[in-house]
Amino acid sequence: MNSVVIYASHFGNTRKVAEVIAGALQPHGPVHVFSVDEAPTTFPAGTDLVLVGGPTEQHKMTEPMASFFDHLAPGALEGIAAAAFDTRLRWPRWLSGSAGSGIEQNLRHAGARVIAPAESFFIKGAAGTGGSSTAELDSGELERAARWAASVAGSPTLSTPAAPGR
Repeated sequence: MNSVVIYASHFGNTRKVAEVIAGALQPHGPVHVFSVDEAPTTFPAGTDLVLVGGPTEQHKMTEPMASFFDHLAPGALEGIAAAAFDTRLRWPRWLSGSAGSGIEQNLRHAGARVIAPAESFFIKGAAGTGGSSTAELDSGELERAARWAASVAGSPTLSTPAAPGR
């Protein structure tokens, strides 16, 4: 299985999650990890799985992630299995929002076969002084990210092509 993991990150938390996800996918085949700023806009034939994630900011995905989807080549993800993830505060989804939801919608719009619901990995954050802030992943979130990636890689729908007309 050939996989691609694409992430956006401000404080490094989503990058850490993406790297753990990539590590969990490696036993299944080659994995390429890209920052959203360096991600390809087309994917080579034989790409089996694309996982895309980013931080939740102002209830949605960040501008760099939105720009990535705006610049995808037409049909770039047509028929490729995909899933979305995000990092966000451990608040109710209706209160914090979810970048994963927007990423999932954009994956579908780009023709991907979304094979798992968007997954959130939680951070704890604190306002800093002078306009800075710190945020770190909650305990156990990296382990949960590895389990999630392994479950996505083992999904029976991964190798099931989309029905005609979908």
